[in-house]
Amino acid sequence: MTQPDYDLVILGGGLAGGLLARQMRLTRPDLRVLCLERATDTTYKVGEATVELFSNYLVRKLGLTTYLYENHLPKNGLRFFFDNEQKNTPIEQMSEIGSYGLPFHPSFQLDRSTLERELRDGSARLGADILEGCKVQDVEFGDPHHTVTFQEHSASRSVTTKWVVDATGRNSLLAKKLNLRVPETQHCCLGAWARLGNVVDLDGHDIDPAWRARTRNTSRRLSTIHFMHRGYWIWLIPLRGGVTSVGIVGDKRHVGREALTQDGLRDFLNSHRACRDLIGDAEWLDFGAYGQLAYGTKQWFGDRWAVIGEAAAFSDPFYSPGSDFITISNDYVTDLIGRQHDGEDTAARQKLYNSYLQFRYQANLPLYREQYDLFGSYELMSIKWNFDIAAYYALWVNSYLMDKHLDIEDLGHELRQSSFVVQALERFRMMFLNCERKVTADGGYFRQNLGRMSEGLGDVSFAHDIGQLNKKQAEGHSLDAFAKARARCFDLLGQTAGNADKLGFVDYVNGRALTASD
Repeated sequence: MTQPDYDLVILGGGLAGGLLARQMRLTRPDLRVLCLERATDTTYKVGEATVELFSNYLVRKLGLTTYLYENHLPKNGLRFFFDNEQKNTPIEQMSEIGSYGLPFHPSFQLDRSTLERELRDGSARLGADILEGCKVQDVEFGDPHHTVTFQEHSASRSVTTKWVVDATGRNSLLAKKLNLRVPETQHCCLGAWARLGNVVDLDGHDIDPAWRARTRNTSRRLSTIHFMHRGYWIWLIPLRGGVTSVGIVGDKRHVGREALTQDGLRDFLNSHRACRDLIGDAEWLDFGAYGQLAYGTKQWFGDRWAVIGEAAAFSDPFYSPGSDFITISNDYVTDLIGRQHDGEDTAARQKLYNSYLQFRYQANLPLYREQYDLFGSYELMSIKWNFDIAAYYALWVNSYLMDKHLDIEDLGHELRQSSFVVQALERFRMMFLNCERKVTADGGYFRQNLGRMSEGLGDVSFAHDIGQLNKKQAEGHSLDAFAKARARCFDLLGQTAGNADKLGFVDYVNGRALTASD
């Protein structure tokens, strides 16, 4: 049989494609990898803030620990600030949810331009072929090889490959060719952003010492800052070199399309006192916007092809899940290619992998769909945040740190429970929404938005044990998070919670646990 030119051709050398090229060369240096990237340079991009699962992938599987600490910034968790209804509260007076120190599990604030350059150059040093300035013209699927045609220096070239992976972002070459894109009609948010220079340093010497002492002098600047409002949130993310990523994400019912221009974004930010105080004299370095953020995909894998990153699907940037999806899909691509090369029949495994990614996407949406109306209330968001972060650690991060997503037996167990997990998360979504409606109707939406402080991981007592919990322990922590959220929501709704000790997972799935006691 004629051998193809490559074992893998990656379309796109951005974050998802660059990481996959590195992972393939580290994991299977015997396989030939080509990465085709249209641009010849790298630029600022959104998606700078990482979370624990993705960061573990970077340091444990890709060996980037030293590089990240020397060239990017450590992230001091998420930090939420809550304003009054008039949006004129100084930041020092806002209620706050955030850390008192760097979290146990590391994460980072990434300069995407710098990282993507290192990924391309580093993958080339590891033996991958990296071609920049190439426009992919077509992918012709075949058996046993696919053919990829691209333009390089005004000349058309074709190569054959066993596998082709689309990492072209929202351009989604394969998604368009195969009609994979699934519009998201129930979660309609837009986003706009810019990189700014000379933003006020939240850890500067001229900042109120008493306010700095409220967080025991840990760095607020290193956190991903969220200014929380009903229907939208504003982010500030620090990058190395004094640059700050600033942007908004909003439910389209609350934020109009005028925010999708640079002047519109500037005006929107300046209508909030705390933002105006921080960015009033800043230098605007770039600008970008999307009119619709979320969309799904019909499938992630086919016959020796895959879609990864934003070429596949995107839910919402609030908890930075996009990089987690890159992590899992890249692990799956690397595993499938290696197994197939070694002669294994991977059809059943690939079906499980595809189903798991679809499950993760469906389980992600309840965190955001119709939840933006909660965002501007410290009282409501402190409940939702504690629930969301505990569930993330117990359900997702713990499993990933032990590579359970690659274990067929464990994966089968997860998928058998998948519809019940999504149903339970949907029930909590509705309970949170009912709490918002009740608190708003009672006139109490903003009543705790000034002067309060709570520790971001204060309800996660098991953070140091993540990656070592067995299934029973992880499920126990999940049920504990369920019970705490239930009790606080019942209190807001004026209902009697009763004793939750005997409630099991099935009680949250069927709704019995979320029904008031007699």
